[in-house]
This record gives sequence, structure tokens and C-alpha cells, in this order.
Amino acid sequence: MESGRFGPYRIEELIGRGGMGEVYRAYDTEHRRTVALKVLSSGLAGDDGYRERFRREAHAAARLSEPHVVPIHRYGEIDGKLFLDMRLVKGVDLGDLLHAHGALEPARAVAVVGQVARALDAAHAEGLVHRDVKPSNVLVTGEPGDEFVYLVDFGIAWSAADSEGPSLTQTGSAVGSFDYMAPERFMERPIDARTDVYSLACVLFECLAGRRPFTGDNLATMMYAHLNTAPPPVSALRAGLPGGLDAVVARGLAKDPAARWPSAGAMAAAARAALTSGGVTPQQESRFAPGPPPPQPQAVGMSGPGWTMPPAPPPSWSGPPVGAVTDPGRPARRRWLPWAAAGVVAVAVAAVVGVVVSQDGDPDTTTTPTTSAAPTTSAEDAELLAALPSAIDGCSPATTSALGEVAAVDCGASPVQPGPSAVQVSRFTDSGAADAAFLARVDADGLTPLPSRETCPSTQGYYYWLDDDRQTAGRVGCLTTTRGDAVLFWTESAGQVLVTATAAGAGTQGLADLVTWWSGDRSTTTFAG
Repeated sequence: MESGRFGPYRIEELIGRGGMGEVYRAYDTEHRRTVALKVLSSGLAGDDGYRERFRREAHAAARLSEPHVVPIHRYGEIDGKLFLDMRLVKGVDLGDLLHAHGALEPARAVAVVGQVARALDAAHAEGLVHRDVKPSNVLVTGEPGDEFVYLVDFGIAWSAADSEGPSLTQTGSAVGSFDYMAPERFMERPIDARTDVYSLACVLFECLAGRRPFTGDNLATMMYAHLNTAPPPVSALRAGLPGGLDAVVARGLAKDPAARWPSAGAMAAAARAALTSGGVTPQQESRFAPGPPPPQPQAVGMSGPGWTMPPAPPPSWSGPPVGAVTDPGRPARRRWLPWAAAGVVAVAVAAVVGVVVSQDGDPDTTTTPTTSAAPTTSAEDAELLAALPSAIDGCSPATTSALGEVAAVDCGASPVQPGPSAVQVSRFTDSGAADAAFLARVDADGLTPLPSRETCPSTQGYYYWLDDDRQTAGRVGCLTTTRGDAVLFWTESAGQVLVTATAAGAGTQGLADLVTWWSGDRSTTTFAG
């Protein structure tokens, strides 16, 4: 398919080929834009189970409102072939960059990996594991010192909760690259976010040392090395590196997933700290894609054989926590990070969520209680309340709801005013379950991801927020109802909680007051970007 047509796409040129398919520069005649079109191998569409999982995970990937992930415009099946329509980004892949110029300067290497880590943390929060993190899937744009990095090729991303994921090889090609593959992949054991952390540590090693952690010319050699051989310290391969980077990389390359960094962002933060302790000033990482924000993507149906867009269930993930780990007794000061919208508008799931709807059509700030919940203990109450920016009296155990939390408390007004008139805090089994409940609330309220540089309260929607170390710590959403209630709700990944604060009848000014209250420092509220 070097030229010609593919559904509504006019194929212009082949720009990449891999074991899972081909990527073309194509012109979308319906939307009049040039795109990157990935067409998967024909054999994959013939597997009914794979085709259904591809659509489900493509839907989840398309929701990622993270600027370091190349936005997916639409996906589906045309003429018996699965495809992904993505934004076309001009840049150089990190593999070519390393081949042409060798190892990167330490600050530049850490900055590049840090931006990839942000993309991975966002994917992991959606229950997705990339499974093929390697230099050739990292696209670098801009100039040294002012680069913007994308993580590409989510074509083989897989749900960490899916027990029926593909095996190590499929249709004769490796699912992932042996040079960067975590030990558990070779043994076909369950995978989670830490699998991607290992691969990212391999990338960091190569950026710093100019070579891969392990070398070999066949699968057996590479498998043995990843399973049994300790990689050399990066400082032994390149003089002048800050010594602390050895420990950072070594932990990322731990054979046992439990011994690795709990998230990609945690490893990136540790690498930046190692630079600082070694006397190297970390490079500022770009947080916003160059150019104007992209238009809001749409879920577009097509006529023709095989096209459907099934609703995706809320993600379920039982892997390690994502985002920064904070002291549960001291809530982190919130910093705002409005990540560019890159997801399709979510399918409404209000019927599943069980949100109470008032007569005027507004979702209530509480959810329908069940009758089987047990009250929380005072110790659990205290731990839940640690997620709040200020102490609130008048709290009492609450019954759990259809959102699936394991403990909940209802509170009255905050003593810090202006602020909420009511607060509800719910705790879940893990950060993935809390994030799924957040997205269910987003869907029920009809909120969409906010484009780059747009934040609450000036714009209503949802996006990610940062902790004191400028690491992803959860999501935040906001809205005002038609009856004038201001609602701010957020997750804290470390605490596995979802908090909803309401200022009854306070309107848009009340929403601004909630943002100030939530920021935790009324006099010096900081906005990222």
C-alpha cells in the first residue's frame, strides 16, 4: 500500500515499518488534514479476540490527555485491516539521535527520559502498559535544551488487567524489543507499570552510556542477560557522570519488579535529584507541545465493513501506584498542570455509575448509597481526611456507593472560608480504581479533557495536577451545575482517594474559591507552565 487509497485516506508515503504493521504519511480527505496512519498487519484483524481488545485499548489510549503522547484522532477497521489515525509529528527518533551523536549530556538525557516518564505515568493511570518502550519509539522535536519529546506507538499497548494479552511473540514477530524487554516478559509472567519502568531504565542507560545495558546477537543471549546478568554501572562506561545516577539506573533495572521504582515518574525524579547532588543543573523539561493546542478530537464512525466503536469500560488496574508517593499525614501543595486534550469524548456511563440526578438534570455531589457498606473506623477516617488541604470538623463515616470505594466519610463546611460547604472523601483499593471512579464521574458530568494551558476555574473540564516535586499526583476536575453549585473533585494516586468538594449555590466565584482553598496556600497559589 505504498500509494493509493485506504478508506477516506490518501496514502502519500511509507514512513515506518515494524513487526506489528506499517506507518504512512496520509491525507484524511474527510477532515482535510495530514496524519500519521498506522495500519496493522492483516493477520491481527483475523483474530476476533485481538481485534476487540485492540479497539478497547485504542479507546483508552485515545483518552490520554497528556501532551507527550501523540494524539489519536480515530481508530477502527477498514477492508479487514485495523488502523490508528494519529497526529503527524515531525522530529527525529531517539534511536537515530543516539546512533548519529552517541551518548547525550546527562542533563539532556534525564530531561528526555523525564518527558517519556510523564507519558507512561498517564498511560499507567489508565491501566495501559506500553510494552515497547525503546529509543526508536521516542520522538524528539526542537533544539537541544528546548526539546519536546513524544512517546509513540501505542499500537501494542495492553491492559495490565487483561489476562488474555498476547504472548511474547505473535504472527512471527516479537511483541516488544528484546534489547529493552523486562525479565518477566521473557517468562511470560503478568506485566504492569513496572515492566515499562524497566524498559525506560534501559533507555536511560543508553542515553547516558551510549550503549545498551546488555549486548548479544540472538534471543537466547539477550534472554539470559536480562534474567541473570547485572548491567555494568553507567559511570564505569562513561567518566564524569554524577555518581548517584548509578543507583537510579540499577534500581530501574532490578530483575524483581517489586525492587524497581514504583513509577516512571519516580525514577525520573530520582534521576533529577542525582544530577543536582552531583553538581549538574537539571534541564528544564518542556511541558507543552509546540504550536497551538490541537482541536478537540472526535469519536468518528465510518460506513464500510467492520467499523464499530464499542464503549470502553472504566479502566481497572491492580499494579503499583503511579505518581509521587507523599506522606499521607501531610497533603502536598497542589500545582496545576493543564495537559493538552488528546482523548476522544468519553462514552457516558451514568447508568453504571449510579449518580443521583436532580429534577433539573444536574448530577448531585453524592452517589447512590448501597445497603451493604460497613462504617469506617476512626483510624480510617483520619487517614482519609489527610487528603484534605485543611482540617474539617463534623465528619462522619459514610456508606460506600456504586463507585466501589472501600471506605468513605462525609464532612460539613471547611473552617477555611471561602471554601466548600460539603466534602466527601472516598478511598479505593488502588490508584487505578480511584482513577476509574474519577473518570466515571467525568463521564456522568459530561466533562472533557482541557486543552493545553487551560485550567480550572477559568475553564471547566479535567486534567492532571502536580505535587511539590512537580510529579503527576492525580487528576482534578471542576464544574458549576445549572443550579449554581460549584464542584471541584480530584484524585490522589498515593492515597488512592477521590475527593469531592462542593460550594452550594456559589457559582463561578465559588469555583474560583474552591481552587484557592484546594491549592493549600491562599497567598501564593502557583500555576504550572
